[in-house]
Amino acid sequence: MSLNADSLTFVMKESGLKAANVQSVLSLSVEQNCTVPFIARYRKEATGGLDEVQIRSILDHYENYQEREKRREYILETIKKMEKLTPELEKQIKAAETLNQLEDIYAPYKSKRKTKAQLAREAGLGDLADKILANQVSADEFANSLSGLINKEHKFETEEKVEQGIQDIIIETMANDTEVKEVLRKDCWTRGQFTSSKRSKAEEVEDYLKYKDYFEFSQKVEDLKNPKNAHRFLAMRRGMTQKVLKIQLQYEETDALNTLEATYYPNGRHSLHEMMSKCATKAWTQYIHPSLDLEFKSELKKEADESAIDVFGVNLKNLLLQPYLGSKTVLGIDPGVRTGCKLALVDETGKFLVDTVIYPFQPKNEVDRSAQIVQAMIEQFKIGHIAVGNGTNGRETLSFLEEYVPAVKQDKCKATLVNEDGASIYSASDIARKEFPDKDLTVRGAISIARRFQDPLAELVKIDPKSIGVGQYQHDVNQARLKKKLEGVIENCVNYVGVDLNTTSAPLLSHISGIGPTLAGNIIKHRDKKGTFKNRKELLEVSRFSEKIFEQSAGFLRIYGGEHPLDETFIHPERYKELETWASKNGKDLSTLRKDNDAIELLKKDKTFKDAVGEYTFDDIIKSLTAPAQDPRTEFKSTNFRKDTKSIDDLKEGQWYPGVVTNITNFGAFVDIGIKENGLLHISQMADKFVDNPMEVLKVGEAVDVRILEVDRERKRISLSRKKDDGQGFVSSGPATTGRKPKQREQTTELKNNAFAALKNFKV
Repeated sequence: MSLNADSLTFVMKESGLKAANVQSVLSLSVEQNCTVPFIARYRKEATGGLDEVQIRSILDHYENYQEREKRREYILETIKKMEKLTPELEKQIKAAETLNQLEDIYAPYKSKRKTKAQLAREAGLGDLADKILANQVSADEFANSLSGLINKEHKFETEEKVEQGIQDIIIETMANDTEVKEVLRKDCWTRGQFTSSKRSKAEEVEDYLKYKDYFEFSQKVEDLKNPKNAHRFLAMRRGMTQKVLKIQLQYEETDALNTLEATYYPNGRHSLHEMMSKCATKAWTQYIHPSLDLEFKSELKKEADESAIDVFGVNLKNLLLQPYLGSKTVLGIDPGVRTGCKLALVDETGKFLVDTVIYPFQPKNEVDRSAQIVQAMIEQFKIGHIAVGNGTNGRETLSFLEEYVPAVKQDKCKATLVNEDGASIYSASDIARKEFPDKDLTVRGAISIARRFQDPLAELVKIDPKSIGVGQYQHDVNQARLKKKLEGVIENCVNYVGVDLNTTSAPLLSHISGIGPTLAGNIIKHRDKKGTFKNRKELLEVSRFSEKIFEQSAGFLRIYGGEHPLDETFIHPERYKELETWASKNGKDLSTLRKDNDAIELLKKDKTFKDAVGEYTFDDIIKSLTAPAQDPRTEFKSTNFRKDTKSIDDLKEGQWYPGVVTNITNFGAFVDIGIKENGLLHISQMADKFVDNPMEVLKVGEAVDVRILEVDRERKRISLSRKKDDGQGFVSSGPATTGRKPKQREQTTELKNNAFAALKNFKV
């Protein structure tokens, strides 16, 4: 579908962005086939500096526009084929602004079976029904007309059946009144409620009690639509699908009937008021309410999905862009007990070198021998870092290293717990089997743990994001939209960081702007056959690598120590000539430009050059020239967990523990404090001030200090807080707390009381 004024107006309205920027983005994406990362980084002058999130928002709204227009075309064509498309109906369809309005108009024409009202009209009852709707028939006239409308051929053999047929027409007319339904729809959103209750046979479902908080639950629709409450609706919906809960839209029937009365029998002034009232009741209870109930469940599911998907996206981004160790040799350890701990060594480029197994625990308990093996590897390969998977027996393995391996004990070699979520998924994947066909799953896992420590982004892109463990109800949300969102996040992150063309893997390379899996494979094959790339232009020698793909990808592909000095920066080749001309004109050497502070200062003051390339592009060029490293991520700093804490039994309420945020949801964050179980830092305990959105105060991978509020050892649950302690085990109520508004205090109390309730219904 081509761009038009209507599509631009729609996207502008939905996105809230300027017309020129919207038009530029759509033109670049839809008409010129440019990728989001390319537009965001190299077409800032055209978009006004919009970032990836804003650009994707524009494209999402454009897709919604296309979806609406495709549906409109389908409805018009379908009704036209039915020979029921009147000029008035066509005008109404073309004027509909939302999909819901289109579906309301189309509803009477969707059924393949004839409705009771349609059968009644075919029997000749329509004229009288229409007159009654227009209040043009008295009670006596109605009663006297029934006998003359008896139609045995159409099975209206009695006056009672004739009267029922007329009522069926009136009921359907009311139920299909798009204006009335729109009024009720809007009012339901603001004043309606969703209630959940326990089904009669709920006890037959295993673990039905985890939905106990929703056995008698009610909340306003507009509150459930709020992203902060998205997890509640998803929990209710899961309970409904598991046949534990019954969920229903509640709206005062009196209000609904008043709306219908205002349209069809205002102020009760109708000759057949009683019958009209009866029809209105049936129209509401049998048609409008069930329709709105399904529609609202669908809409709230969509809203909750988007909220959960957004949370997943933010967490995934922070996880992918967390600080990295860089090009250093790492020993990865996949902890084990009976089968031993698998060790895998990778060099500074991530290349696998060697693996072995140690047995420091029961039943073999070869503590000294295991320590000698690790120490020998450290000395032989000059290992400075050990990455230990944080799964089962991870903390015990770290303690073994710290206690028995001299280099670790003396802090000459750093041993760190590394999040291993998803490593087992990678180990069994086609990528891992292809890379290490002769290694078993645990060795592949140890390699993945080591590489993840070196470069989280490069390793995590090989794993299905849903397996990484940073989502909220991701198994319940729309999988197509989740996949699209996560692919977008990965694409943004990979292109934000860029890759070293001569060391990158095919999985990482496949996410670079314009490339994809097939072309990534072609690039790796070309590199293996011809040797390392000397300059970016050599990419055009790769099979199926076109000029368009070069335009989209070249700026994100770096070549260190190559033939052109700018190839190791984010500066796009399309700007090389301008910089080469500037350097020549000003007597500067382009090959040493990045190290020549005087030259860069001269460039910064060159207004003519700035005007020529544009302000946004100029700023990016300066940043690329002055950055000591092109990788924008920060370097890794380890978190030192408390050495006196190895299991949940060692935790002491009221004491503080260092930790790392592993996941964030709308109701709080999960924190790794160095033991098997993560603790829950509820939103009400995140700060001494009111927190509206956990994402605004924390991010995945962030180091935090937390205090133990409560430990439920039986259920393996830990409640945490970041609030200050008054010295007696109680949370201090400083000005930020006492200064909250009453409603905020009530919300905080409710959230605090429901901390573990939220945890019960949380699923990754």
